[in-house]
Amino acid sequence: MDNNRLKSLSKELVTDHDDYMNSFRKNLDLYVSQRDITIREIAEEADISLNTLNSILYGSVKDCKLSTTIALARALHISIDELVGCETISEDTRRSIQITRNLPQSSQYLIHWFVKNQERQLTDSPRRRMLNVMQPTLAENGNLLLNSEYKHIDISTIPTAIRSKIFLGIKLKCEHYMPTYSPYDILLIANDRTPSLHENSVIVCSGCIFLAKRKAETVDGKEIIRYYSIRDEKPRLYEDEVEEVIGYIAGVYTDNELD
Repeated sequence: MDNNRLKSLSKELVTDHDDYMNSFRKNLDLYVSQRDITIREIAEEADISLNTLNSILYGSVKDCKLSTTIALARALHISIDELVGCETISEDTRRSIQITRNLPQSSQYLIHWFVKNQERQLTDSPRRRMLNVMQPTLAENGNLLLNSEYKHIDISTIPTAIRSKIFLGIKLKCEHYMPTYSPYDILLIANDRTPSLHENSVIVCSGCIFLAKRKAETVDGKEIIRYYSIRDEKPRLYEDEVEEVIGYIAGVYTDNELD
């Protein structure tokens, strides 16, 4: 079985908190229903009998031996939780695993380094609160481009009400958002809720970061949500066109020394 194919299919696995055998069968069926994967291949890779696999898929068994489940999960290169769909880990954690699995090795290395770096920061400085600050690349047309350049700052002096919400800083290196934000400002981003209407927020589309306000409009009797650029106050995207909402701007931290 092709490993890249298995990785791709892992993103389609389902869960069922109340009936894990139902999700278990559906997830197994996801693989055996593919033209390029046969039930015999899965059984051989897992080193279990074809009859055993058939009974799980099409029989009336109400449970499955742990050793069989482990063998199938290893054969399909996924975790037991993903295969069974029993929700022993959160949806966000499961989704993160599936996304990371499908990334190139270099991107996986960056993620692992970032996570270990976060742990080290918290362990080494228990009395200091450090925040990772992204420094987007400024394109010639003024757009802010996503990149993997991060630094960190000490936010111990920021009020607790703000500090407890924020998870990321974004350093602006341009004057395009003046007078609202200056080149010395670090935007403090929170994502504990959806941005409120008319609240400054950070969104992503086509690899670019946009600072925008979320506004409601009525079109043909229906309410729609659009994002308006803070830069020129022009409408940019409808809500369903936004690839990702990073969060809302909970505050601003000014740092003249962070390059």
